Amino acid sequence: MNITLARRTIEALLQNGISEFCICAGARNSPFVVSLEASENLQVHRFFDERSAAFFALGRIQKEGRPVAVITTSGTAVAELLPAAVEATYLKIPLILVTADRPQRYRGSGAPQTIEQVGIFSHYVEKCFDLCHVEDLSLFSRWSEQEWTKTRPLQLNVCFEEPLLDEPVENISQKHVALPLSKQIISAKQLLPLQLKNSLVIVGALNEKNRAQVIQNLLRWQTPIYAEALSGIRGEPSLQHLLLQSGERIVSAAFQKSWSQSVLRIGGIPTLRFWRDLEDKFAQTPVVSIADSEFTGLSRSVAHYQNFDQLDKCEIKNEFSDSIFSFDQERFLKLKTLLESLPKSEPGLFYQLAKKLIGQSVYIGNSMPIREWDLCATNDLKFARLFGNRGANGIDGQISTFLGWSHLESENWAVVGDLTALYDLSALWMSEAAGAAKLRIVVINNGGGHIFKNIFHDEKFLNRHKVQFQKWAEMFHWSYQSWEKIPERMPVLFDREVIEIFPREFDTDTFWREYQKL
Repeated sequence: MNITLARRTIEALLQNGISEFCICAGARNSPFVVSLEASENLQVHRFFDERSAAFFALGRIQKEGRPVAVITTSGTAVAELLPAAVEATYLKIPLILVTADRPQRYRGSGAPQTIEQVGIFSHYVEKCFDLCHVEDLSLFSRWSEQEWTKTRPLQLNVCFEEPLLDEPVENISQKHVALPLSKQIISAKQLLPLQLKNSLVIVGALNEKNRAQVIQNLLRWQTPIYAEALSGIRGEPSLQHLLLQSGERIVSAAFQKSWSQSVLRIGGIPTLRFWRDLEDKFAQTPVVSIADSEFTGLSRSVAHYQNFDQLDKCEIKNEFSDSIFSFDQERFLKLKTLLESLPKSEPGLFYQLAKKLIGQSVYIGNSMPIREWDLCATNDLKFARLFGNRGANGIDGQISTFLGWSHLESENWAVVGDLTALYDLSALWMSEAAGAAKLRIVVINNGGGHIFKNIFHDEKFLNRHKVQFQKWAEMFHWSYQSWEKIPERMPVLFDREVIEIFPREFDTDTFWREYQKL
């Protein structure tokens, strides 16, 4: 019964395009462990840390463009999947959570390895199926054929009786069906003519499939653009004359000086401070939002379209002079001079590092790294791929996601902060599962969470430390280098390299103080 239920569950997933599994072996999910071991045509990655496994799967989904399943044992192992489920929800990613469970009669008893697994993910799954018998899978099959959007995580909670390995294991050799990653979601406000006046365009994270259409319309509108790094359009030569490049504060300046009267947001929810200011300081500013998710990123009502074809129906009429571009260029030259004068400051290091990574795949971690990359990596740089977990903007699982997202076609670089690395120390366990030839993890070690330094002006928020990462690299047999500045010529790097960079705090403080004056 258990082996049959496990096998049929795997077959049902295969029929829905899932052929890749991340499994954290335990007693309760042993029917899955042995069934996958005996199967063909499946890609199976084995981990000991459920949280890292789920984030690795999240990266694989981004890389491969199809759902990936994570299989856990019962109890608190299931709860370890929640951070990745939250991130996947806001990224619109179909992360499949297969959670082994004890029989239903144990629920509420406090018996060992028994928690309330059904409903544990609450809003962060599209649906939860509680599977106790093979017949229960018919409900999942009917639902997946008719209703599954594949735009949010899904939980299959599978209950196993004892003895757990209760029958011979059969080979699962059925080929998987490669179905689309998600279905097109039709918005109630779809393909309506849209007229905007003096609109500044903010472009957040974009899927590669949408970039050509976005670029085509940006060129048609000829309006100022603030493009975040994860949009992937900064290196587009045809857009250089439209891209604002002096940092995110130019956006606020555009509205304070009345150069712009409305906002058109395209793609992922922006990370710049201005987006939060739209709730209060710029609460009267009209906002139109076009994305592939239902999330606007604002608590107030805005015109939101969940269909990129709406771009083709949008017209922007500009009646302002080129003042915004000349003002932006003046500020950019001052910013560039400041970055070059403080090469050992944290922003100065980002400015130089970005230029060394042209043509490579770059993963940017959360908080300060992504903000400093947006500010300091100039618009003329083009990378093979650029990605980061920006769904819920969390610190969890960044290195694990990077390893899942990496591939063979280029060098793979992750740029993360020291606290972000500490959150995901077990990630290097899955180096081989990444399947990429060249992996480089850059840890910007500024000795704490300095993103809070200019917010609260209180040392308690910084979590200062003296941790360094050489022993971490050695523990997992990675090579290690320590930099205090970006070398003029890139040194020889091994296939697995941790590079720890130490910004000079005095120079960093000087940079931000001078930047305020700009």
